[in-house]
Amino acid sequence: MWHPAPAGFSGAVVWRGDDSAGVPQVALKGWPLSTTLERVREVHSWLAPASALPFVPTVIRNTLGGTAVSAVGRVWDACRWLPGAPAPQPSEAETRAACEAVAQLHLACPAEPVKRPCPAVGARLRLLVDHQALYAAGTILPPLAPQLDALLARAAAEIGRCADAAVEALRPWAAWPVRVRPCVRDLRREHVLFQSSAVTGIIDYGAMAIDTPAGDLARLLGDFAEADPALFEEGLSAYRRAGGPLDVPNEFVRLLATTGTLCSLLGWLFRLFVRAEPVTNPVTLAHRLTHLISRVSHLVHF
Repeated sequence: MWHPAPAGFSGAVVWRGDDSAGVPQVALKGWPLSTTLERVREVHSWLAPASALPFVPTVIRNTLGGTAVSAVGRVWDACRWLPGAPAPQPSEAETRAACEAVAQLHLACPAEPVKRPCPAVGARLRLLVDHQALYAAGTILPPLAPQLDALLARAAAEIGRCADAAVEALRPWAAWPVRVRPCVRDLRREHVLFQSSAVTGIIDYGAMAIDTPAGDLARLLGDFAEADPALFEEGLSAYRRAGGPLDVPNEFVRLLATTGTLCSLLGWLFRLFVRAEPVTNPVTLAHRLTHLISRVSHLVHF
């Protein structure tokens, strides 16, 4: 029996397949409309070395041995359904468990042999420098939706308050060489599933790319513990104790976390006003923007 699963902001659609007893077994995903078959196969190839980990979704092969198909305008894949639910307010034990699981995931994905400048830093600098018109003083954004217009104006103002300091803090790290490997790059709270403080699933690999593990940790701990420095440090320690391949100082991870929050908010302005992506659920988007604006409003230094 198939049931629609909650959708995020990427444009993907997900269906949950239950067996005759009503136990979830399969996640059937229709990737965003712009996603190519080659891109999905690339993600599957990156995930393959980690497929033995119990919290990584196993991709189900079709009758021809492939892992994805194109149908009705989308690329589709099917994976083993992972149990559990996100932690609304992650505890210290859940934060440690999440960081230990991410360390195992990173260790399973081979690193590239040569270090190179951090992709996460470059991406943040490009977004902040190339799209100043979205947040410069005096910017008036065109109307989009009644539920969003005031929030977007406030977002632009908060970004403008912080952007110069963020760029100044990031620039010294722009050429810093780091070891890179396949990383999730979207390790938000809702993508880590728990049962009794144990990680039972890390889901949604749609943003996966070659990057530094520090970026994944920054995104994860930014959601789990950005307002709690002690918990943030505990998460980093748990990752290192689990053997996580982190070759940068803790201050670099904290910088990626704070600038990542700022760039997440700017990313919405980019998606809405540069890419002109449609707003399918303004109420849900308003909730997300409110959350990001609140986090950015508390940033005082980087």
